[in-house]
Amino acid sequence: MDKNKSSFIVAFTNIVVSSLAQILYWTLLEESINMFIYQFLLFPFSLVLINIIFWFSKYKLLFFQHVLSAYTAFFCSIIITFITVLSTSTQELPPGEIVLFADVLFVLITITIQSIILLLLNSIIYIVYKTYNFRNKINIKG
Repeated sequence: MDKNKSSFIVAFTNIVVSSLAQILYWTLLEESINMFIYQFLLFPFSLVLINIIFWFSKYKLLFFQHVLSAYTAFFCSIIITFITVLSTSTQELPPGEIVLFADVLFVLITITIQSIILLLLNSIIYIVYKTYNFRNKINIKG
Protein backbone atom coordinates (compact mmCIF):
# COMPACT_ATOMS: atom_id res chain seq x y z
CA MET A 1 0.00 0.00 0.00
CA ASP A 2 1.21 3.51 -0.76
CA LYS A 3 2.89 5.22 2.23
CA ASN A 4 1.00 8.49 1.69
CA LYS A 5 -2.33 6.67 1.56
CA SER A 6 -1.44 4.66 4.67
CA SER A 7 -0.41 7.75 6.63
CA PHE A 8 -3.60 9.53 5.55
CA ILE A 9 -5.76 6.59 6.65
CA VAL A 10 -4.00 6.35 10.02
CA ALA A 11 -4.20 10.11 10.64
CA PHE A 12 -7.83 10.36 9.52
CA THR A 13 -8.87 7.40 11.68
CA ASN A 14 -7.09 8.91 14.69
CA ILE A 15 -8.79 12.27 14.17
CA VAL A 16 -12.25 10.78 13.70
CA VAL A 17 -12.03 8.40 16.66
CA SER A 18 -10.59 10.99 19.06
CA SER A 19 -13.06 13.67 18.02
CA LEU A 20 -16.03 11.31 18.27
CA ALA A 21 -14.78 10.11 21.66
CA GLN A 22 -14.70 13.68 22.97
CA ILE A 23 -18.12 14.53 21.54
CA LEU A 24 -19.58 11.32 22.92
CA TYR A 25 -18.12 11.94 26.36
CA TRP A 26 -19.17 15.59 26.69
CA THR A 27 -22.67 15.04 25.35
CA LEU A 28 -23.70 11.62 26.71
CA LEU A 29 -21.23 10.08 29.13
CA GLU A 30 -20.26 13.03 31.32
CA GLU A 31 -22.55 11.97 34.17
CA SER A 32 -21.75 8.25 34.01
CA ILE A 33 -17.93 8.31 33.71
CA ASN A 34 -15.71 10.33 36.01
CA MET A 35 -14.07 13.17 34.09
CA PHE A 36 -10.60 12.57 35.55
CA ILE A 37 -10.66 8.87 34.70
CA TYR A 38 -11.81 9.55 31.16
CA GLN A 39 -9.67 12.58 30.32
CA PHE A 40 -6.46 11.43 32.00
CA LEU A 41 -6.56 7.66 31.55
CA LEU A 42 -9.05 6.40 29.00
CA PHE A 43 -8.61 9.07 26.33
CA PRO A 44 -4.76 9.07 26.15
CA PHE A 45 -4.68 5.26 26.35
CA SER A 46 -7.22 5.05 23.52
CA LEU A 47 -5.02 7.21 21.28
CA VAL A 48 -2.01 5.03 22.01
CA LEU A 49 -4.02 1.84 21.59
CA ILE A 50 -5.30 2.92 18.18
CA ASN A 51 -1.74 3.49 17.01
CA ILE A 52 -0.53 0.19 18.46
CA ILE A 53 -3.26 -1.56 16.49
CA PHE A 54 -2.20 0.29 13.35
CA TRP A 55 1.43 -0.52 14.10
CA PHE A 56 0.68 -4.26 13.90
CA SER A 57 -1.70 -3.92 10.95
CA LYS A 58 -1.01 -3.68 7.24
CA TYR A 59 -0.35 0.07 7.55
CA LYS A 60 3.40 -0.13 8.02
CA LEU A 61 4.53 3.35 8.93
CA LEU A 62 7.47 4.67 10.85
CA PHE A 63 7.04 5.28 14.55
CA PHE A 64 7.14 9.06 14.22
CA GLN A 65 4.29 8.93 11.69
CA HIS A 66 2.10 7.11 14.18
CA VAL A 67 2.99 9.59 16.91
CA LEU A 68 2.42 12.53 14.58
CA SER A 69 -1.03 11.23 13.68
CA ALA A 70 -1.82 10.72 17.38
CA TYR A 71 -0.83 14.28 18.24
CA THR A 72 -2.72 15.64 15.24
CA ALA A 73 -5.80 13.80 16.46
CA PHE A 74 -5.18 15.05 19.98
CA PHE A 75 -5.03 18.68 18.89
CA CYS A 76 -8.13 18.26 16.73
CA SER A 77 -9.92 16.80 19.74
CA ILE A 78 -8.83 19.87 21.73
CA ILE A 79 -10.81 22.03 19.35
CA ILE A 80 -13.78 19.67 19.62
CA THR A 81 -13.50 19.67 23.42
CA PHE A 82 -13.29 23.45 23.54
CA ILE A 83 -16.37 23.82 21.35
CA THR A 84 -18.45 21.19 23.15
CA VAL A 85 -17.55 22.34 26.67
CA LEU A 86 -18.40 25.92 25.86
CA SER A 87 -21.57 25.07 23.98
CA THR A 88 -22.91 22.65 26.60
CA SER A 89 -22.12 24.90 29.55
CA THR A 90 -25.30 25.12 31.61
CA GLN A 91 -24.21 28.02 33.74
CA GLU A 92 -25.98 31.33 33.18
CA LEU A 93 -23.79 33.89 31.50
CA PRO A 94 -23.84 37.53 32.50
CA PRO A 95 -25.29 39.85 29.86
CA GLY A 96 -22.80 40.44 27.08
CA GLU A 97 -20.37 37.70 28.20
CA ILE A 98 -19.69 34.95 25.70
CA VAL A 99 -17.09 32.71 27.34
CA LEU A 100 -16.51 32.08 31.01
CA PHE A 101 -12.87 32.24 32.01
CA ALA A 102 -13.29 29.20 34.27
CA ASP A 103 -14.30 27.04 31.30
CA VAL A 104 -11.32 28.20 29.25
CA LEU A 105 -8.98 27.63 32.19
CA PHE A 106 -10.46 24.17 32.74
CA VAL A 107 -9.87 23.21 29.11
CA LEU A 108 -6.29 24.58 29.15
CA ILE A 109 -5.36 22.71 32.33
CA THR A 110 -6.91 19.50 31.00
CA ILE A 111 -5.04 19.88 27.71
CA THR A 112 -1.72 20.42 29.49
CA ILE A 113 -2.13 17.35 31.68
CA GLN A 114 -3.28 15.24 28.73
CA SER A 115 -0.26 16.37 26.70
CA ILE A 116 2.10 15.32 29.48
CA ILE A 117 0.38 11.94 29.85
CA LEU A 118 0.42 11.37 26.08
CA LEU A 119 4.10 12.32 25.95
CA LEU A 120 4.92 9.83 28.72
CA LEU A 121 2.89 7.08 27.07
CA ASN A 122 4.55 7.69 23.71
CA SER A 123 7.97 7.62 25.38
CA ILE A 124 7.20 4.24 26.92
CA ILE A 125 5.88 2.92 23.61
CA TYR A 126 8.99 4.25 21.84
CA ILE A 127 11.22 2.31 24.24
CA VAL A 128 9.17 -0.83 23.57
CA TYR A 129 9.35 -0.11 19.82
CA LYS A 130 13.14 0.25 19.88
CA THR A 131 13.54 -2.88 22.00
CA TYR A 132 11.28 -4.83 19.64
CA ASN A 133 13.25 -3.66 16.58
CA PHE A 134 16.58 -4.35 18.31
CA ARG A 135 15.53 -7.92 19.14
CA ASN A 136 14.33 -8.45 15.57
CA LYS A 137 17.71 -7.30 14.20
CA ILE A 138 19.54 -9.65 16.56
CA ASN A 139 17.31 -12.58 15.54
CA ILE A 140 17.85 -11.85 11.84
CA LYS A 141 21.66 -11.65 12.19
CA GLY A 142 21.97 -14.52 14.70
